[in-house]
Amino acid sequence: MTKQLRDLLSRLRAQEGVELAAAVATDGLLIESAARPGLEVEAIAAVASNGLAMAEALGREIDKGGTKQTILQYQSGLVLIEPLNNDAMVVLVANNRESLGRLRFLLDIHRHALNAALRHENQEAR
Repeated sequence: MTKQLRDLLSRLRAQEGVELAAAVATDGLLIESAARPGLEVEAIAAVASNGLAMAEALGREIDKGGTKQTILQYQSGLVLIEPLNNDAMVVLVANNRESLGRLRFLLDIHRHALNAALRHENQEAR
């Protein structure tokens, strides 16, 4: 895995309350992650891909287009899923809901760099 992708995810993970920052293939396979110890990262990646698939299906059903971002808020945290391209998404898990605005802003700032790192990753894999 590329250092660039790992560094970007680590930067997101370093934000207060972020437990997981992961790049995940749309089929649910983990590409790279930065996570707090003890998290079942591969299981989260697999389920998150199903969450994105559900959001995509709903968008088609209500004629609203493709998913830009999916936000799931829970009593003690949130999950943010954002497609980066047709093949990959970023998944953030945070332990508080108050960080939603800041995390959305950070994803907006880092989206281009994450995509570039994934492209570089794909080129290295070939």
